[in-house]
Amino acid sequence: MSTSPLEKDFPHFAAVIRQASRHDEALKGALADYETACRKEASRDICEVERAEWTRIRREVANEMKRLVQLYSIDGQNP
Repeated sequence: MSTSPLEKDFPHFAAVIRQASRHDEALKGALADYETACRKEASRDICEVERAEWTRIRREVANEMKRLVQLYSIDGQNP
């Protein structure tokens, strides 16, 4: 069984992110953007420059998801 990109980037928080995204629109959107970036980054039909850009975007969105999960937890909206 292979590990999803979400589990690789967030080994301890992937389930929390998925659960919280059901209730938080910002996190839901960030997760969708993250999944798009992961698909684009893994595409074999793009050049290395494009792949590097999608890697950068994936990392930015991952950082945003971390921030949103922290806010979600602080607000007491435990998933």
